[in-house]
Amino acid sequence: MLQSPSNLTAAMSATKIFLRYYPPGLAINYRTTQGGERLRHYDLLDLDSKTNVEPLADRILLQTLAEAEEEQSQPKDEDEASLPAACPASGRVANAQNTFSALKQALEKLQRKLREPVKKKFYLHKCHNSHILPLTNVCFDRSGERCLTGSYDRTCHVINTQEAEVEHILTGHDNVVFSVGFNQPHCDKIVTGSFDGTAKVWSSSSGQNLCTFYGHTAELVAAEFHPLHANAIATASMDGTARVYDVETAQELQTLSHHGAEVIAARYNRDGQMLLTGSFDHTAAIWDVRSKSLAHQLRGHSAELSNCVWNFSGSLIATGSLDYTARIWDVRRLDRELQLAAKHSDEVLDICFDAAGRLLATCSSDCTARVWNVEGSSEQLEMLSLMAGHTDEVSKVCFSPSGCMLLTASADNTSRLWLTDSGQCSQVLAGHEGEVFSCAYSYTGDAILTASKDNSCRFWR
Repeated sequence: MLQSPSNLTAAMSATKIFLRYYPPGLAINYRTTQGGERLRHYDLLDLDSKTNVEPLADRILLQTLAEAEEEQSQPKDEDEASLPAACPASGRVANAQNTFSALKQALEKLQRKLREPVKKKFYLHKCHNSHILPLTNVCFDRSGERCLTGSYDRTCHVINTQEAEVEHILTGHDNVVFSVGFNQPHCDKIVTGSFDGTAKVWSSSSGQNLCTFYGHTAELVAAEFHPLHANAIATASMDGTARVYDVETAQELQTLSHHGAEVIAARYNRDGQMLLTGSFDHTAAIWDVRSKSLAHQLRGHSAELSNCVWNFSGSLIATGSLDYTARIWDVRRLDRELQLAAKHSDEVLDICFDAAGRLLATCSSDCTARVWNVEGSSEQLEMLSLMAGHTDEVSKVCFSPSGCMLLTASADNTSRLWLTDSGQCSQVLAGHEGEVFSCAYSYTGDAILTASKDNSCRFWR
């Protein structure tokens, strides 16, 4: 099963294995013989319920061991050199076998999660009515136990989702709080973006304002943390710029000002080295955060962009536009779009990838949502399903963590759940008395949040 592990395991000792359910993946934390700690990530996007986990565990272990051995063989200065601790061959074999067993158990746990039945029916758990003006955007923390709600009443509320009780009311903005977000996965900090032109970072445990970021000269409509560490935020504004700030010092690090009109999105890729912005100038732009330069501008749309997003791996970008289309771009070939989705009969208002990055969802003012297969070779995206049933524009769309369900929010006062593969409506989440502007799934997919212009949000379980 393992090929000559004894001469490799001297290079490392695995200490922990971390799991990621959506999309499937794991990380191995190991200690080198020099005493250093390393964390090696593995994306398992092809893992399914039928995968034979033994050869997969074998391959992951051998790759980790080989990388650890290669690191150990790197030449060091004489004063840094140290001998590995003595370990008999039998001990090294046992260590490898224990790690293999733990890897196999971890992969089997991921498989069990994939086999769990997808929750298709939700019931109203709580209704939260503490805002005095319409809500804007909402999100869950990683545990699903807390959520954030932004509002036209100039506040953000940190809410306990079990009891729908407010833990903190974040006050200090002088205009609409439009953008809200946690620093995932730790969720110990919160970022808010406001029409007052500022962003603020807060402690999620105390509700204390940690710093305020100035510089924008018009409404700030997007703000998010750096994905690997919460020491930077990126913002997008109607002043035509995106900006990057240092969270510790509150200093502006970069002003990204190439766009010729309002900037409505600013999104880091997975490793935080690239930033994607979308604009009313009909283009999206990719910025190299390290060199502080424009890497590429994506041209092709004939009207304002409504959103732009990375897929999970960062290999594809999707853009949605008021020109009735969505486009897929391959980051390795950005001179023209890879694929085009052109079947909506009105403006495309939102887009999103599923967790694995194989499907794209779009929604539109034509009252429909659609799901597209992005793995095809045709220049026209293959439409997998059509979600028709809303009676007014659909402004927000998001996949369930497993990708089997699609959640939509509409100006017809409802949110709806759909089966991704067929487009069949599974459930209408009714009860709001105004436009449902935002919706979100929890990380595990067992809870849903809907937010409305009726000043309320609803928790569904």
